[in-house]
Amino acid sequence: MHHSNDISLGFSAAALTDALVVPALFVGVDLRVVFANDLACRALQVAKDAPLPGRLLSDLVCDGQLPDPQDIPGCYDDADARGASVLTLRVACAARVFRFSPLHDAGDALLGFLLQSKPDAEAPVLMQDDVSLAESEWRWKTAVLSANQAVWDHDFERDRHYVSGTWKTLRGLTAGDPIPATTEDWLRTIHPQDLDHIKEELRRLDENETDVINYKFRQRHTAGHWVWFLSIGRVVRRDAAGFPARIIGTDTDITDIKTVEMESNRMARRLETAMDAAGMGRWEFDIGSTGAFWDDRLIEMFGITAKGNNVPSSDWAQSIHPDDRDDVTELADRCIAARQDIACDFRVIRPDGEERVIRTRGKYVTETDGNGRYYGVNIDVTRDYLHAGELEQARVRLEHESRHDALTGLANRRYLDDVFSGLGAGADEDGMNPAVLHFDIDHFKQINDTLGHDAGDATLCHAARVLKDGLPPDTLVSRVGGDEFVALFVRSPGREELCRIARSIIRRMSRPFLYGSQQCNIGTSVGIAVSENCAVADTGLFINADLALYAAKKAGRGRFRFFDAAMKEEARRRKNSFDALVAGFDQGEITCHYQPQFDAQTLELTGLEALARWESSEFGLMMPDEFLSTAEDMGLLAQFDELVLKKALADLQHWEGMGLNVPGISVNVSSHRLNDPKLGDRLQAMDLPADRLSFELLESTYLDAENEVIETNLRLIEELGIDIEIDDFGSGHASIVSLLRIAPKRLKIDRMLVQPIVGSHRQRELIRTIVGIGRMLDVRVVAEGVETSAHVALLQEIGCCFLQGYGLARPMDADSITAFLGDIAHNNGRLTGV
Repeated sequence: MHHSNDISLGFSAAALTDALVVPALFVGVDLRVVFANDLACRALQVAKDAPLPGRLLSDLVCDGQLPDPQDIPGCYDDADARGASVLTLRVACAARVFRFSPLHDAGDALLGFLLQSKPDAEAPVLMQDDVSLAESEWRWKTAVLSANQAVWDHDFERDRHYVSGTWKTLRGLTAGDPIPATTEDWLRTIHPQDLDHIKEELRRLDENETDVINYKFRQRHTAGHWVWFLSIGRVVRRDAAGFPARIIGTDTDITDIKTVEMESNRMARRLETAMDAAGMGRWEFDIGSTGAFWDDRLIEMFGITAKGNNVPSSDWAQSIHPDDRDDVTELADRCIAARQDIACDFRVIRPDGEERVIRTRGKYVTETDGNGRYYGVNIDVTRDYLHAGELEQARVRLEHESRHDALTGLANRRYLDDVFSGLGAGADEDGMNPAVLHFDIDHFKQINDTLGHDAGDATLCHAARVLKDGLPPDTLVSRVGGDEFVALFVRSPGREELCRIARSIIRRMSRPFLYGSQQCNIGTSVGIAVSENCAVADTGLFINADLALYAAKKAGRGRFRFFDAAMKEEARRRKNSFDALVAGFDQGEITCHYQPQFDAQTLELTGLEALARWESSEFGLMMPDEFLSTAEDMGLLAQFDELVLKKALADLQHWEGMGLNVPGISVNVSSHRLNDPKLGDRLQAMDLPADRLSFELLESTYLDAENEVIETNLRLIEELGIDIEIDDFGSGHASIVSLLRIAPKRLKIDRMLVQPIVGSHRQRELIRTIVGIGRMLDVRVVAEGVETSAHVALLQEIGCCFLQGYGLARPMDADSITAFLGDIAHNNGRLTGV
């Protein structure tokens, strides 16, 4: 306590002692003098080289009359009375009688002792002695009560332990709460991370290595959080064995200080981590100095050998590449002179000869003392510069590659567009009328799907050679995507010559060629457009050639067609239909309706068939026959199939979540879908309910021919637990061959055969025959087109397995089916009233 007049008390002992008009000293709880005013120093004739602060009171009293503080009235009792003792102090030859009084804070914690003497006769006396002493003590008491120190006093010999009210308040204790009775009890309230430190301090006290207590620790508050304390005190007395017999001191709440300190350390660590991750080196430079501070990362970056982190400016300049040195140092000098920020890239040569590129950024700051200082970072951007050089080389290479097809070496669409645009607006005067031939390779997809992509690539290269060899040398031949090629004639050779060229290319392309040992056959269709009005910049020339190509393919492939105006009108109509359908896709207008299927004998629900519907905002509800042809023409049938499947699975999951029973669900699958080599991957990626899903094959004609892709997909569908059904059996699309090879679980008799059975014996016998074939092949039979109760009765008699039709239940949307499922659930899943 004697080391400071202010820190441990919370007020200035010097200022208050000087304010007294009598000789006065303030003594701490460790009985060392904290401060003595000038009157006391003069009264005791204190020498300047032997000041009183810091001296033990026991060294100053006469005849060993120093009392034990615990024996002084008012030191530790809770009564309002405050006692006093009388001491005679001697310094050098002067002796003086002082009144010895304890001082407490607002919580009755002992802060120290005030010693006052009567004034000298020559000292100015403003009031009577007793009044002076009382007012002086009142001043001390007021100041002490304003302090927020927690005082503690532990007398182990007498087993007397005192803590002030402030000590308890800082820990959330009330006046009546007990305090830790033993050192072990106290240690249990200390933060685990501070225990080793505290135990080491206690060991030093026990082993008489020190009498001073000065440490920081965290202690648990009653509210649960931790409070940081600074504990300062000392050993006042030791026992015969040398162990502390009594210790006195104070605790100060330093939580706010430690919080700021820890946050500052945390931010510093985060900054260091970020800079280390970013590969940054930090530097600081005082204007006018001959060196700068470099952190370890920066020293390693330059590879210099430095003694410490202060690096001379000459070392920095010498590290810069000779070709960059003058420019960089001149820039630095200009920025420093103008007090501007510094930013530049430069090369350095490390002592090992390695060249690196450094990016430096320095911020000028005026410090509080008015001096200028730079704070900056350096970043090694060598890799960035190397990559930049590589990128430039790559740019040149990519520029060529971006204008040519990587597979065939022909010009690509970009090159074609650039050449066409560059023909110039003056082509009219030059008599220039460009012509475009658009080629599409026939049967390319079949080769790609059956022989693989390598065979497909070989086919494209073969087609490119045929075009290059069969077209005039000055013709620009380009591959514009997939299996499509375009030939641009800057000047059209005339209609007859274009016809001859087209026939020649078609003839050459139809000749078989070998891929390995495999003979491949392809062909080509050609669309031709000529710019009759020399509209060179009009890219519609390419569009016209594409429309002519579409017409050639529609005419039977292996043909060529010249563009005419009627093709554009047909394309417009086709586009409107396509746009409306695509919009329906994008806007979620393609949905599912479901038609129930029933057991023919019990009329118990056996499943639902998912049917595509287009709920068009423009045309209303549209049936499949109104839009599927457009979808097929645009190659969207496979997308329709997948969309309907996903919606059906989502609805099935929703119904199951509601506790509704759906025995199974069937979904139509088109030939386009079965011909997709990636169908298996797409199905495996879905969470398909095994044994509850079936695929209806809409068109069975193609199943009579061998197709490796279809065969593979059918095997995979079976492995996934999905049943196969043959749809519209008896309408001419399916055959017995199909049934034998595919072995479907069910076949559906076409409604055109079912509807006449009520009035036609011949039709009934035909249905009976089909049911018999199904029974023989172990294939369940579903009758479509059941519209009346008479149909139900006849089909039950014939032995048909399942029934479906408007007479039982119409197709319904998902909400209506939900209600339907709920209704029949009350009748054990059976249909009534038929």
